[in-house]
Parts: sequence; C-alpha cells; structure tokens
Amino acid sequence: MLPNMPRLLICDDEPDSVALLLSFLDEQSIDIQVTLDGEDALHKAIGSQPDLILLDITMPRLNGFEVCTRLKASPITEDIPVIFLSGRNGLEDKLKGFAVGGVDYITKPFSEAEVLARVGVHLHARQQARQIMTIANFRAVDFNMADDPHEKKFLRALGMIEERLTNPPGLTELARAVGANERKLTEIFRHRVGLTVFDYISQRRLECSRQLLDSSSLQVRQIADQLGYKNPGDFTRAFRRHYGVTPREYRRSIGAAEEGDHEEALHEEIALN
Repeated sequence: MLPNMPRLLICDDEPDSVALLLSFLDEQSIDIQVTLDGEDALHKAIGSQPDLILLDITMPRLNGFEVCTRLKASPITEDIPVIFLSGRNGLEDKLKGFAVGGVDYITKPFSEAEVLARVGVHLHARQQARQIMTIANFRAVDFNMADDPHEKKFLRALGMIEERLTNPPGLTELARAVGANERKLTEIFRHRVGLTVFDYISQRRLECSRQLLDSSSLQVRQIADQLGYKNPGDFTRAFRRHYGVTPREYRRSIGAAEEGDHEEALHEEIALN
C-alpha cells in the first residue's frame, strides 16, 4: 500500500454487487477492504479506521442502518463518513439513512460515474479534513510536502477551490495558477477523484451545503447564498438531484431546527414546480 493512500471499506452481502464496485474502483489509488457482514464491518472499521465506508442497507443479522447507528455512537468511528448502498429508492429509506448519520446514498443498480464521483469527493474531503483543522486555515497547509509534482498541483488546486468555493475559479484560471495546462489538470483530477474540475467543484459545494444544514440554523436560502447559487431554487434542485431529498427534507430527517419553516417550505415548493 502506498503512503497516505485513502482507505475504503465496502460492506455488502451480495458478492455480485461487491465485484461490480471493485471493478469500478480498480484503477483508483485506494486501499480497499471488503466484508459481507455487518458485525464484521464494525470490527474492521474500529481496527483499520477507513476514510470512507460503503454500506449496504439490506443485510441479515445486522442491517446497514443498525451498523451506521453503532458507528456513530462510538467516539472511535463516529467521524468516518458512511455512504449507503441500496436497491430501495424510496424517500423514507433515504431520510432514514441521513437520520442515522449517513453522508450520501447510492441506489442500485450502480452507475460507475456516480460511484466514482461520490467516493472521490468524500474520500478527498476526508483526507483534506485530516490536514486542515478548518477551511479558514487552508493556507497553513504545506503544499510542498508532496513529492509527486502532480500531487502538488492537485493540492494547490484544492486549496484555491476551497478558498473560493462561493465564486470558484474557471478551469483556465485554475490551471494557470497551479502551473498546469487545462488538459493536464483535468487528467490529474480524473485520476485523483474520478471527476472533472467542474464536477468536483459542484460536488464540494453540495457537500458543504449538507454540512451547513447539519451544523447551523441558517435557512436554506441563506446557505444557497453563502455557497454562490444564483437563487434558492437552483440550490434546492441541485441538492435533490444529488441526494434524492430536498434540503428541507434532509434537515428534518436529522432533526435539525430551522427558523422560518413555513416560508422555507413555500420557497421549496415553488422551486420544484
């Protein structure tokens, strides 16, 4: 295993599903562990401290919701992000997944592009969180610590994106700032996270919006404004396309309080009609 290689734990009792996920992730620089059992997933999570867990919901003995609940109840594993895997696409299951602590939800049958996008964003957000105490301290990162020149360019690009997430740079500006051409920077991002620069920025903005819904009492329109969306309707539609629920539905599922609930509901209804 290469130094600092991100660690991924896949827990799914269907060997065919596991095999498909492994085929998607085969060319990614990720250390992957597999388990077919929820109890074993708990032991492996404690022992190996993965950076991300892909967790099937429907399993015998201990289902995915129960596994995630136990992970979040332990100080050893509570910070490990969990992406749920499920053949069930209903709103109730998605809301329950978020309510017990999941950060994302991928439905079966799997799409390679979707798996790579969501895994890539959450893995690299997790790795950056380990290097940076807060986004405000991003400039304190020593980008020269990376030996690989492509890794240096990648880290510098991430820093610039995080600093300007509300008004992100275009590909041309970003490539020039990190000393690469557009094609090369796109190749670097595809190799590191399985996404184009534009798609990575879109995913990061949605992930930051989810974190704000988790941790703040800001209204949806305020979050949309903070992250640079032109209007709350654009944000609501983008959030639902990605997570399968609206921002307000997500916030209710995790039990977060929100002021102006009636007004927010009206804005959301207008946005989706």
